Amino acid sequence: MTNKKTTYYIVTTLFVAIVLLQMLIPWLGIMPLGAFIIGASATIIQFTVALSGIILGPKYGAVVGFFWGGLSFINALTHPGTIGSLMFQNPATAFIPRILVGLVIGWLFNYFLRQRPIATRTIGLGILGVLAALVNTVGVVILTTIGFTVMHTNFTGIPNHNILSWLIGIVSFNAIFEMIVGFILVMLIGNILLPIAERAGIKG
Repeated sequence: MTNKKTTYYIVTTLFVAIVLLQMLIPWLGIMPLGAFIIGASATIIQFTVALSGIILGPKYGAVVGFFWGGLSFINALTHPGTIGSLMFQNPATAFIPRILVGLVIGWLFNYFLRQRPIATRTIGLGILGVLAALVNTVGVVILTTIGFTVMHTNFTGIPNHNILSWLIGIVSFNAIFEMIVGFILVMLIGNILLPIAERAGIKG
């Protein structure tokens, strides 16, 4: 194994460890925004996955996303009885959006931003943070709609018709704040980590 591959594996493991901590410790994975807007919160694990794709490239970002999806799936199976657990007991819903966050964001950064000037890259990182939130949210909503419709899921609070509209109504409020938080976090943290990674020979 070359030193470069070893470095990539070590950094990937660090990102995986961060995702694990974010899943185990709620306030690390969810940013409460109640001080600003009552009831608002932002899931921020997708931004860890997005940053792994930006720093390491789409392949390794997809690996970190896969790990997050696996944790979501296990958590849903071991904590049944809620609408959220029903959503993520579907492997497609648990895995696909999370893998796509690392894959798509990593690819977009490599293709459009890696060689750009710092000013352009800074704004681009913020936009990628917004896209990370959208990829995860839209993916979960679409796959949940398909899963609930195909399986004819019957659970307290789930309507019999217009499931897509119902899901959009549930997630849209927090999704707005996740996009704002994603713009800020990915832009700031990405600008800190990228020069360090490049000095270590990590260039996606």
